[in-house]
Amino acid sequence: MVFTTLFAPIKKAEGISALSASLKRFELPAILGLILLIFSSPLSAGNNTPHYQLGLEDCINYALKNQTDVLNQRLSQAITGKQKKQAYGQYLPQVSAGATYQNNIKRQIAVFGGNTIQIGTKEQFQAHVDIDQQIFNPTFISAIEGSRLEDNLTSENTRLSEIDLVVGVMKAFYGVLVSQEQMTLLSANITRSQKELTDTQYQYQNGLAQKVDVDRIQVLVNNAITQKSNAERNLKSQMQSLKFYMGMPVNDSLEIVGTISEDLLKSVTPVPDSLFYRDRIEYQIANTELKISELQKKNVTRSFLPTLSAFGSYVAPFYGNSFNAMFDIPYHPTIYVGLQLSLPIFSGFSRINQRQIADLNIKISNNNLMNLENNINLEYNSIYRLVQNDRDNLATQKENTSLAKTNYENLKYQYDNGVQPIINVLDAETTLLQAQNNYINALYQLLIDQVDLKKSLNQIEY
Repeated sequence: MVFTTLFAPIKKAEGISALSASLKRFELPAILGLILLIFSSPLSAGNNTPHYQLGLEDCINYALKNQTDVLNQRLSQAITGKQKKQAYGQYLPQVSAGATYQNNIKRQIAVFGGNTIQIGTKEQFQAHVDIDQQIFNPTFISAIEGSRLEDNLTSENTRLSEIDLVVGVMKAFYGVLVSQEQMTLLSANITRSQKELTDTQYQYQNGLAQKVDVDRIQVLVNNAITQKSNAERNLKSQMQSLKFYMGMPVNDSLEIVGTISEDLLKSVTPVPDSLFYRDRIEYQIANTELKISELQKKNVTRSFLPTLSAFGSYVAPFYGNSFNAMFDIPYHPTIYVGLQLSLPIFSGFSRINQRQIADLNIKISNNNLMNLENNINLEYNSIYRLVQNDRDNLATQKENTSLAKTNYENLKYQYDNGVQPIINVLDAETTLLQAQNNYINALYQLLIDQVDLKKSLNQIEY
């Protein structure tokens, strides 16, 4: 009704002043109505789904901040840090306070010279403050050393989780890049095949081609469209996998930024140091576990040592025959300090057996460390050779793709000039499509294996 009145025809004779008055009259309701219309219109409603445009480094940073496993591992590291402080706190003075109230409903009776006397008072109240200070306690020393090693172990496990996360994000990111490259090739193939189909249909209509030629090209077009549809679905799945690795809600919109450049394909420098395995986080974790086994042996040895602690107490007693009367009488506090020494003598050979068990655990840890060293060296050598094979294969497939494209273009030119039959052109196009598919697979395999090679060399940076 507001807009009808506002934009109703105004008599020409009323002039500009009438129009101005009409606008002023309905200015406020009209503006309000326009605002409501704009914000309520489906066409103007905004999409609340977050949209991201991220490169590889941005994806890695997002993942390190949002991926649940890494976040939980960092929380575990924070817990271990608090436990280390807790272990140090055991060597600080331990202070406690308390109070005891007692009502003697029936007091004890004593007989003196034939007379009965009630002993004590009816009400008793006693407050005390106690302090204990460990001077030497092997258990506490072991706890402090153990907390340090556990803190190191948790920190190393956190780094391992971060490295595994970065590797997963890189592989998923490269998978998306390769799929996008495949989509570009398939789109070009469809455009080329559709043009061939149009040209052949025109030739068929003018008696220059056969129906079988049109059908053969139509088959190629149909296959190319199907391949592109499959590639689109595969790209969406890879994008979902990438968002999952990043800890991003799968319903959020993600657009990756990047191309497959020569920098991504540059060779990884081989390792010059035969002791490179010591830089691997897995080796550092195994080495820390060995130190924990050695500490367990120290703990058994320390259990033979005595413990020494100091203690003190302040006791304030109050007595009376009624609750209020207790505090009217001056109290006489009791204060004492002392030392306590405890020396373990015999535990039924328990500590000897514990020491032997600790020795066996150290041997197990050493064996695991040696086996891990061999595994890391074997992994590096295998992956390095695999990357070399991938490079050779990629170079071959790249050359095959170039040759297949040149062959197709030559045969297509000859066909257009009436020298070659269409069947040769179609065979050449099929060969080109296969060469392109082989190139895409070789490209993806090289990128993935290079990530594994960098991980084996501890060259994953973030």
